[in-house]
Amino acid sequence: MFLGFQDVATTTFKSVMSYVHWVYCAYILLHSHPPGLPEHTTSLADKQRKIKEIIESKENARVIQLLTQINGGQRYKNELQTAHQAQ
Repeated sequence: MFLGFQDVATTTFKSVMSYVHWVYCAYILLHSHPPGLPEHTTSLADKQRKIKEIIESKENARVIQLLTQINGGQRYKNELQTAHQAQ
């Protein structure tokens, strides 16, 4: 398993070393059963998929939290209008 090293396109040794450290940190974290993952999940692909779902659900959680605050509906409406005007 190359852990994505075949995709690295660096020009200095420090860049390669940095990339290797990052990849091994991710590898260790995926094998340590991060919070929110079932203990029976063993394959890396399943763990990556579940982590991606958790990250994507954070936006939904942020909106729900905003809507439950005082004047949250109005603040969310203002946020949406600002985003629409920026386009």
